[in-house]
Amino acid sequence: MAKKCSQKGTSTVEFALVTLMFLTAVLGIVDFSRALWQWNLAARATQAGARAAIVRDFAALNFSRFDGALSAPIGNPVPVAAITPNPAVCTREGCGASLLSLDPAMLDAGAFARIVAPMRATDRRIGAGNVIVEYRHLGLGLAGNPFGPDIDPVITVRLRDLRFEFLAVGFLQLPAIALPDFRTSLTAEDGRGA
Repeated sequence: MAKKCSQKGTSTVEFALVTLMFLTAVLGIVDFSRALWQWNLAARATQAGARAAIVRDFAALNFSRFDGALSAPIGNPVPVAAITPNPAVCTREGCGASLLSLDPAMLDAGAFARIVAPMRATDRRIGAGNVIVEYRHLGLGLAGNPFGPDIDPVITVRLRDLRFEFLAVGFLQLPAIALPDFRTSLTAEDGRGA
């Protein structure tokens, strides 16, 4: 005579397995949505930083103090070769032609902080160490401009070293992932000092 297996508890085990898979899927969707939200915040923060950079003083002192009348007749475009270093790359440590050669004397720390402030207001995870501001002179602006700087550079604001921490599926021990660099470029506005 064949022995019958007891079916007691099988529905409980099936319920537990299905519930675990369902909760993992729901929590994964929540974390994926959070990742997209943080991605969007970082992109909006670079836009806010670029806007702040074009309407306020330059963080790169060699751009803000440049006298184009020494390189071109008054009223003429300033030659690209007249600006050194071009581009000027600024971090909280200083400005230079590259991130490897920073000269703190070339940084207006107050102007840099005024660029970081609206970025931080958009996304609290952003600090001054995450921000890079690049000024590149492409020939815009006029020598001897009485209303502001003689050049109107293209300003690029970048965010670096942001990470996304998984929360909802933390029990899976997923490591934090590095987000890519975010960047926004705008041209400085003429007559900013008026």
